[in-house]
Parts: sequence; structure tokens; C-alpha cells
Amino acid sequence: AQSSVSVYGIYDGGYVSSNVKSVTSTGVTTNNITNGFGGNSAASTRLGFRGTEDLGGGISAIFNLELAVTPGDGTIDNRSSVNASGVTQAPVTNQSSTGTRTAMVGLADKALGTVTIGRRTTGIHNLILGDYAIAANNLAGYLNSENTAGIAGGNTVNNQVQFEAVRMNNGIYYESPTIAGANLRVDYSNDNSTNTTYGPVNNIGNLGVSAAYRMGGLTAKAGMHTVTATTGAIAASTTGGLPTAAVAATATTRTKINAASVGYSFGKLAGEIIYADNKKETVATGIQVSKVQATQLAIQYREGNVMPFARYGMGKAEMAPSVSNADTSGYQLGAQYFMSKRTSLYAIYGMQDVKVTQSTTAANVGGKTTKTDMGVGLLHTF
Repeated sequence: AQSSVSVYGIYDGGYVSSNVKSVTSTGVTTNNITNGFGGNSAASTRLGFRGTEDLGGGISAIFNLELAVTPGDGTIDNRSSVNASGVTQAPVTNQSSTGTRTAMVGLADKALGTVTIGRRTTGIHNLILGDYAIAANNLAGYLNSENTAGIAGGNTVNNQVQFEAVRMNNGIYYESPTIAGANLRVDYSNDNSTNTTYGPVNNIGNLGVSAAYRMGGLTAKAGMHTVTATTGAIAASTTGGLPTAAVAATATTRTKINAASVGYSFGKLAGEIIYADNKKETVATGIQVSKVQATQLAIQYREGNVMPFARYGMGKAEMAPSVSNADTSGYQLGAQYFMSKRTSLYAIYGMQDVKVTQSTTAANVGGKTTKTDMGVGLLHTF
């Protein structure tokens, strides 16, 4: 490879234990306990390649390829998103799968900004993850990233606010240069599949705009993202092995996501508050499919090599009106010990409650699900 190409990654290995406890209004209790030496509690393990080439005149060509790796056995992770109960879920966009995290190429101009094409995380996802308190950890209590605990009667469509817009496929992205502390990002895709030979047609459109302002220790961000999706259509065919009749597409849905955050870093202390919500509805009728809202506060304090942190959040999750609603709350307590700039030890405990306040199933009204996670491990970046 050229000298301008670098290999990088994160490896998070350790022990993680999880318990999802559900209690119905009639007192029936179920526990789902998992534990083992794996990792990915503080960060998702990954392997990436990136590079740049100076084209002259302040313009550079850039690329980035990044794959998810399963800690413990080292396999390339190619699953769809997993909800809080460990059940594999594929959002209608298939944009949130954890296999290929990034695959993009682009041009960067110092004066005009950067344009990239391909697959990468969205601006709204990066905003919602936040900047502090081990941002992007994968345990319960990180309410913006995991807003429901997979309960009957709760929200089974969106298990996090940005569930359908974690990443974009076949997208184009513009990032402006930073001017007077402010910068703008625009994400767009119109992934219209016309190949009906081998299966469903998925027509997915994305449009997202986010902005950030930084001045001293202050950071303020805001953004919105819309996902319009039509899935499931199959053309009629008489060719061997293919459907003989057309399969109608599912109804077109539109998911609107909004988020805003304010953070401040003052010496050893840093904190951040993040608000995010989404609403998914059927385009033709305007009927709500699901809705999620979460507000989260995180603080951290760095003293030498030790950084304790705390996080607390509250929110709501609901399906169609008068179908099912749930109140959510959660917190995390943890600490990170920095052995060097690239290696740290961590311990995190997280708890999350989801209480059903309305359900079409009488047994679920008043029911409650509590998820507790505990992770300890070694986090190494390279």
C-alpha cells in the first residue's frame, strides 16, 4: 500500500453479563440471562483502512473501508442490528447492519469542504451518540441508543431513536469547512433498486442535515433526518425458481428524526445533554407506526488516569395511537482507567426500565421490563 494508507482499529475484549427481567401486570416473571467473555461493552470492535492522496491546489482524494469484527472469535460481523433482548432486527432500510461499517471515497477541499460517496454513519447518528461519558458504548442505560428493552406492549419497531438512520447505503455526503466555529453536514441517498430478478425491491431515500458550533469548551449541535422507504415488491415472472405472481410492496413509510445537544468541557469536568425523537408513519394515510423520544444527561470527570462517569435518561416509546405506550428510564455508572493514550481498562454498570402504560393486550398493561448490564474489559485502539 502507499505510505499515505493507514490501518487502524479498536479491540474491546472483556466480560459482559446481561439480564432482561419482565413482570406482567398479573405478576408473571421471566428472566433472560446471558453472560460470557466477549467484549464490545465500551466500544464496537473494528478493523479499518483509510488513506489520502494530495492532488495539489488544496484538494485531496480520500477513502475509508471499515469492517466490524466479533471479539472473542475474530469473525467478521455481518449481522443486522440486534435489539435490547438480543433478537436480530433488520430495519426496513437495512442501513443499520453491523458488518461493513464504512465504505466510502471522496474529495476534500480545504476551502470548499468534503464530498464523499458510499456507506458511512449519518450526521444524525453521530449527533445522538454524543461526545462524552464513553460515547457509543453498547450497554443498557444509554437511552438514546437503546430506548426499549424488547417488551411486549412496548415499541417493537424502533429500539433506538436513530434505528433506521445509523448508516446510509449508496449515499452522498457533504461536510463544510469550519468557519467561525461552525460547520454544516448534508446526507442524501436515493437508493432505488430496479432489479426484480432475485427478490424484493427496496426503494430507500434519505435526507439529513446537521450542524455544529464549537467555541472554547462549548459545543452545540442540532440536526434532522428523514428516511422514506418502500420494501418488499417482487415482479411477476414465469422463470424457473422465481415467483409466478407479483408480490405487492409494503406501504411506503416515512421516519422523521430530530435531535439537539449542548455540551461543555471545563478542565477535568465535562457534561452533555441530548434530546432526540422520531416518528414513523405510513405516507399514504398519515397513520403513526411508531414513535420514540429520549432525553439524556451525561457527565464525566478526569483525574489523572482515572475517569468516572454517570449517565441518566428518560423517554417514551409507543406504537400506533391507542395500541401500546411505554415510559422508559435508565442510567449508567462506570469508570475508565487509562494505562496509556491507546489502552484503557473499564467497568460499566447499566440499568434500564420500560413500563407499559397502555397496551391492546390487557396482561401487559402495567407490565415492566428491566434490563441490567455489566461489562468489564480492556479497550485498545491502534
